[in-house]
Amino acid sequence: MKLGQKVLIPVKQFPKFNFVGKLLGPRGNSLKRLQEETLTKMSILGKGSMRDKAKEEELRKSGEAKYFHLNDDLHVLIEVFAPPAEAYARMGHALEEIKKFLIPDYNDEIRQAQLQELTYLNGGSENADVPVVRGKPTLRTRGVPTPAITR
Repeated sequence: MKLGQKVLIPVKQFPKFNFVGKLLGPRGNSLKRLQEETLTKMSILGKGSMRDKAKEEELRKSGEAKYFHLNDDLHVLIEVFAPPAEAYARMGHALEEIKKFLIPDYNDEIRQAQLQELTYLNGGSENADVPVVRGKPTLRTRGVPTPAITR
């Protein structure tokens, strides 16, 4: 069974807040992690979903079917493909988690974890802790041992 749900991003109420940046996180890791955790596919679509505004406007005017979403308000499309009971459970979990990212707080836990992760990814101090978001180490390494966490 396939489920799809649009979750509007409140850009009209909070025009100065960068919701797309908060959802994506450093190098897109926050959205990837959210998808892995909830076993769903999430896409940021709608007006303002592309980095290049001129290109977005050009594509919107092109009238191609795959760019129709650019006429909609900015939103996250959550898609699930699973047996019925599991699909609804995954969707519920995904909706619960995505809500946390749509609160316009510049200094919440999510933001702090993203800044810590960005510092680490950019080669911050050697003895910096591996950022942990909601109980999971956030870094994916390729056979490289992760530094020990000392707290």
